[in-house]
Amino acid sequence: MMISIQNSVGLNGVNNPDDVLAVKSRLVELGFPFVTADSAMGPLTIKAIRLFQAMKNGLNVVNDQRNDGRVDVNGDTLKWLQAVNAPQWQRMPAGSVVEGFLNDNIADVSDNHDFGTSWMADTLRDTGAAYKATFLVAHPQAALLHINDTSLPQGGDTPVHHGHEAGLASDIRLPRKDGTVGGIKVNDNRFDRDAMRALIKAFLAQSLASHVFLSDDILVREGLCRAVQGHLNHAHFEVRPPVRIMP
Repeated sequence: MMISIQNSVGLNGVNNPDDVLAVKSRLVELGFPFVTADSAMGPLTIKAIRLFQAMKNGLNVVNDQRNDGRVDVNGDTLKWLQAVNAPQWQRMPAGSVVEGFLNDNIADVSDNHDFGTSWMADTLRDTGAAYKATFLVAHPQAALLHINDTSLPQGGDTPVHHGHEAGLASDIRLPRKDGTVGGIKVNDNRFDRDAMRALIKAFLAQSLASHVFLSDDILVREGLCRAVQGHLNHAHFEVRPPVRIMP
């Protein structure tokens, strides 16, 4: 959708009704479920603009001064809203055995950290396919890629994670040697390091893969991940924005 505005929209913007409608309609088209396609400016619209800015800026924290909540004429936010590859906000894919991955968070009705960017969703799908092709075909009893938390339905701060605010990061449960996942740490003899190594390599082979956090000394020494506090019992996969493509 090609949109144009005559004046600024959002926090401290001019907010002409036609301009507000244009921006909000585009946000609705991109999957933001808490925005309505009308000409009224309010806090939820500003929240959506800031979340969109965090996505296109590659930031895992929405409350950052670079996400100013305003769409300016000829500004970077407007250009990203116009872009062919603008990020969509969506629920993370459920996955399947055939696809090489499963989304455990969807099955957990007590947890709602299952939203994120289309960039993350596509990368996870491609990671599952690559992992299946490069590892599971030779190790059919190994665990699948299991996705856990990404972001809340409206993004933003979450008390159970540092970051994870803009749908650019997903937690990955640790594979076990019996083909199940989770409930262990990297120093547990039940940890399937070979499967984890293959999972990380499959992820890092994707074009938008940024980095992996996992405090496993062996895989850190192999240059596959970084040791970060709090990442002994799960991995953290993070993506970056692509180069913007204009119509």
